[in-house]
Parts: sequence; structure tokens; C-alpha cells
Amino acid sequence: MNDEFVTKMLAVMMGIIEPEQCRILKETLYIVLQEYEITKRNTEIMDIEKGYLHYLQLFLVRKKTEGKSDRTIEQYKLHLFRMLQYLNIPIDKITENDLFVYLAKYKKDKNVSNVYLDNIRLVFSSFFGWLNAKGYIPKNPTAGLEPIKVEKKIKQPFTDEELEKLRRICEQERDLALIEFLYSTGVRVSELVALNKKDIDFYGKNVVVYGKGSKERETYLTATSCLHLKAYLDSRDDDNEALFVSARAPHARLTVAGVEKILHRVGKDAGVAKVHPHRFRRTMATNVLKKGMPLEEVKELLGHTKLDTTMIYCTVSRDNVKHSHQKHMSA
Repeated sequence: MNDEFVTKMLAVMMGIIEPEQCRILKETLYIVLQEYEITKRNTEIMDIEKGYLHYLQLFLVRKKTEGKSDRTIEQYKLHLFRMLQYLNIPIDKITENDLFVYLAKYKKDKNVSNVYLDNIRLVFSSFFGWLNAKGYIPKNPTAGLEPIKVEKKIKQPFTDEELEKLRRICEQERDLALIEFLYSTGVRVSELVALNKKDIDFYGKNVVVYGKGSKERETYLTATSCLHLKAYLDSRDDDNEALFVSARAPHARLTVAGVEKILHRVGKDAGVAKVHPHRFRRTMATNVLKKGMPLEEVKELLGHTKLDTTMIYCTVSRDNVKHSHQKHMSA
């Protein structure tokens, strides 16, 4: 095959380069190709109906119709394609042991945390559970995969002092409006960057949010967040419909990465660690719960479908627990 490759290469180059240059090219190709074995690519049409890519595509389309975000679907695609390409066996031949060994090797090679690894396991579980439910495979190989044990750390909300430090360090009205908006509404960062100016009702202090699964919900502005958001929007001279845009021209809509970068910078300047969008959401949920909002209402405010998810977001202080115990257990 090497001879055939050299012959075809020279046939293409003849008439383009001089005969002497062709001779030198031929000698060079033979010297270089001594260490390689060239094979002709198989261009036959494969029966994708039996290939894993076919089932992967069906699964991703299904997730799209369920309302999963593009970001989530990309994560499904990334982890599933890596695994399927690595195993490279028919979809119905994949076993629990195959997946167990793959996850163990992935952790060793990538040095990822158990939390990250368990998220991959959940992706596999969703995929193979769907395949089994649809009758594409006779058995779900993830059924016996135990959840990967992780050390449960209590993720702390911002303290009042930390929030004030963040507010005071902001030099741009946009950054202050961003912080107040995230804390007041508790929206996800993906929801924030999708918002437009028309989604804000300043009179009623309401915000229409399109959350996970394309579900619409309403959240609310405090007087402070409303004041700073108005000031920010009044200071803008662009015609972008986006609620938050970059500070520099052409003032494009802020991305998730853009918001995270802004908050990281503000946190660093203020001397506050771990400043990211989700922590504002957690802080809002914790504080409204602490002040007496029923858990069911917090669930609706955050756009959760299950109370269990809401409980994960809410950190109840030990002082509050002690106070409640003394209140309810007193004679």
C-alpha cells in the first residue's frame, strides 16, 4: 500500500513540480514511510441501524424534546460518546463490568473527583435505562452499578458581611446590579443570561424566567435590586435586548462564562472566596427559609420539581435549630 500511495502522490505532483523535484520527493517519501504502514480507508456504507451512534443520536433527540438544555445535552453526548468509542462493542453486549472498569480507569487517568465520576455514572444510567425501557437492549447494565460514595460537604451560603463586601467593591453599576439581581431572584446563571429587558416588570417587581424543561416561572426583585437594575439599564447606550451585556462595545449578551468571570474578579477584589452564581441562589434560598418562608414556596421560587432538591440548596444554621428546639421544647 505504501508503493501505491507514493505512485499516486507523484502522479498528482507531476506537471506541478520539476522532474528533479519529483525524484527528491519520491526518495523522501520512501524514507519517511519506512516507519509507517498505510492502509486504505474503508468507505463502505455501514449499517448505522446497528451501531451505537444511532442509539446515541436517538437518546439525545429524546432528551432535547424533554426540554434539557443544550449544555446538558452536550455533557450527555461527551461522556456517552467517550465510553461507547472506548468500549467499541455492540450496544447490547455492554455489561456492568465493562462500565465499572471504564469508570475506574477514567478516574485513574483523569484524576476526577468522586462527585464528577458519579455524575458520569448517572448519565450512563439514564442512557441504558432508556435503551432497556425502549426494548433496544434486554438488560440494563447500570442496574447493579452502586452510587459512588462521596464526602458530603455542607456548601455554605454567603454571610451578610460577605454580601456587603461584594456590594462595596463593585465599581461598575452593571456588576452591582448583577449581584443584587442574582441574590434577589435566585435564578440559575443559564436563566440569567437568557433574560431580556422585556422580561422585567419594574412596576410589579416581577421577573419571568424560562427554566429547565422550558418551564416558565415567576420570581421577584427586591427594592434594592430593582433600583440598581434600573440604574444600570438607564446607563446603557446600546440597543441589545439582553438584560445584561458586556461592558465593552459591541456590548454583546453576557455568557455563562462571562458572568462567572465577573463574579470571580469581584470576589477576588473583595477578599471573598468561592464567589460564583450558584452560591447566590443557595444564599437566597437559605435566607428566605430562615425567615419563615414555607419550604413548598421556596421550591416554587427556585423552580424545583422535588422538595428533596430544595432541601439540598437550603442550609439551616445550628443557631436556628437550637432556638427552635428551645422554643418548642420549653415547658
